[in-house]
Amino acid sequence: MYTDNTEVANISRWLNAVRNYGPITLCAIAGFLSAFTVSMVGLLPVGELVLALVFPWVLVRSIAYHGWPARLQQLGWYKLLFVLIGVMAMGYIGSDLYRGTGSGNLIRGWARVGFLAIDFVTIAYLIDSSWRRLFVFVFALYLGNSLNALLAGPLMGEWWKFGVGYTLTAIGLFAVAGRNPFLQVTVALILGLLSLGLGARSLGSICLLAAGLFWLRYARGVLRPLAFVVMLGALAGMFTAANTVFIENQDHAGSNMERQSMIETAAEAFISSPLVGQGSWFTASRISRLEERMERKDPTFRGYSEEEVRKISIHSQLLVALAEGGVLGGLFFVFLGMLLLKTLRTLVNNPMPHRSFLFYLVIAGLWNLCMSPFSGVTRIEIALVVCACLLVILQQQGELSEDYSE
Repeated sequence: MYTDNTEVANISRWLNAVRNYGPITLCAIAGFLSAFTVSMVGLLPVGELVLALVFPWVLVRSIAYHGWPARLQQLGWYKLLFVLIGVMAMGYIGSDLYRGTGSGNLIRGWARVGFLAIDFVTIAYLIDSSWRRLFVFVFALYLGNSLNALLAGPLMGEWWKFGVGYTLTAIGLFAVAGRNPFLQVTVALILGLLSLGLGARSLGSICLLAAGLFWLRYARGVLRPLAFVVMLGALAGMFTAANTVFIENQDHAGSNMERQSMIETAAEAFISSPLVGQGSWFTASRISRLEERMERKDPTFRGYSEEEVRKISIHSQLLVALAEGGVLGGLFFVFLGMLLLKTLRTLVNNPMPHRSFLFYLVIAGLWNLCMSPFSGVTRIEIALVVCACLLVILQQQGELSEDYSE
């Protein structure tokens, strides 16, 4: 009898340990492995395979609870965005069937939406109502990206932009959170200027805009207009980063012209058929229009190879979804943008844990919405920034601990 009681106690302790430390451990593992990819329906982050393994358990819990089990999943914004992922799937399926999309591109397009749903559901479940789990997931992802760059070398040899810049920036902003507001603003400004100087224009502009918005909370008198000037400067910097015609650096001119041509092609595709999209990976069918634009911008351009055509991804989550899936395909990202803007307003007017770091995450989310592809690790980043916004809602409603320094 004593032995039986001991075994029951051991099992109970083991279950409690899994319940208490399992989610945060999975956040760390999935976040870190998301920086590494395998070739499977495109380049698939390994962390998504971990999330896909957890996903059935979330469904079982949802059935057992007759509803979403995690507090984040019970919020109206979460339910709306989850429904809109389903609407996006309908837009993609309808557009692909109407356009007769090839099986290869069709599978990649549907898998992209499917993994977004898996990431969205599973990450929200793992993070639940915990700021700590969110931060562990985010920093594990950043550290994984830096390690990947150390092992394989950063893209185009740019260590700050594609290697350690985002990791060190996040660590810097997180480290000064809760300290003197002037120190937080100063650190954000320094990191922003450093990033601009090292060629990471989007990262630099994000930091400057975060500094300006954070300063608004505390600026008084003549300092408040100055904070507006900083924000306008950051916005101008972000616009400059997106405006490829303005950039004279020949090391980046080709990729920048390509990004601009992609965005123009996606916008043209949506305008020409807003209700029914062009189908998954529509660039394969519109490659001639993209090549025409590239030839006008770069006389030395000689077209894309078949391998390059297969890998081309439009650098705008919103536009690519609208172009490929029509209005139904893009509604999720429209409402995601609304949630991000709502969260920025809340952060300006209300204290939050690690607020300067949250400004950074949400502004980066807005940048990705407009200027980053809807594929690979960006799917995981979408789920993470949504969770950050939902935690802000819970914090504002008084459901989370008030024991923090912003």
